[in-house]
Amino acid sequence: MKRDSRGAALVESAMVAPLLLLLVFGTIEYGFMYRDSLTVANGARAGARVGASAGSDPLADYQILAAVAGATGSLDGVNKVVVFKASSADGGVPSACSASDVGVAGLCNVYSTSDLALPQASFADAGYTKDDYWSATTRVTSLSSQNGPDYIGVWVSARHTHLVTSLFGDKTLTDTVIMRLEPTL
Repeated sequence: MKRDSRGAALVESAMVAPLLLLLVFGTIEYGFMYRDSLTVANGARAGARVGASAGSDPLADYQILAAVAGATGSLDGVNKVVVFKASSADGGVPSACSASDVGVAGLCNVYSTSDLALPQASFADAGYTKDDYWSATTRVTSLSSQNGPDYIGVWVSARHTHLVTSLFGDKTLTDTVIMRLEPTL
């Protein structure tokens, strides 16, 4: 080996190492983000499933939030949960609901992170009004109604914080699930 090329391998390693590390950390970050995305989807599905079976029970929204909290327990940042009246199984969350912090009368109830941890007694309290915008007791579950049972949607928004925030930044993950309320006779 010539004396002039003794440090070439070190210089080449120094040039390639940052690209290799970026590729490795990018792959790891993508895996974590994908896991969090699946967790948000599972939370929305669990909430919609519980909401569809709870129907017009006055504590339906409490049960929905408990299901979402249970399914997303490994996430650090569930920002918002919206329980909304969907017009069909193919719809999405109304933009007025996803942008609101309180709810839209006759259309949706909007819940924040702190609402996920509230006890059941809070929802039974007449002073708690977050579940009054689209009250569970007004949800149609009857087969004999003109349009059949209502569709209920659950939209979950959560923040994914990257391990290397200087390279990737934070990302908001959302998912929507819509189901028809279980009919009653």
